[in-house]
Amino acid sequence: MKTTDELRNAMRSSSDPAMLAGGAFTPPDFTFYLCNLLERRGWLVKDAIRACYLERSYGYQLFNGTRPPTRTFLLRLALALDLGEEETQKLLTRCGRASLYPRSRFDAAVLYGLTHHLTLEETDELLLSLGEGGLL
Repeated sequence: MKTTDELRNAMRSSSDPAMLAGGAFTPPDFTFYLCNLLERRGWLVKDAIRACYLERSYGYQLFNGTRPPTRTFLLRLALALDLGEEETQKLLTRCGRASLYPRSRFDAAVLYGLTHHLTLEETDELLLSLGEGGLL
């Protein structure tokens, strides 16, 4: 599988748009990425499900690829795992969701929670105090 930089370079150097029809342009496997992220943190799927306040069967569907992860779930996971801003943006991007945008009050509050190492619960309270929808 080609890296993103290799794909970018191939696209720039090619004069034939037929190269875009190749299988290299499939979205990344988010289930592998999510499970790898948990493994690096020493967590099991059941730990993440509990920490994100998910219903058990729904949580397993997210991690086994039966259901695509929602942006809210990914933000819950990032806060539960105490990811930094860069890791969270990468998580969102790899799973096909919009990056956090600081001009959005909701996104800014989540960024604040990530930067200041707030818990998921504390970030949810912050969002609600700002009149935004919560994460839980």
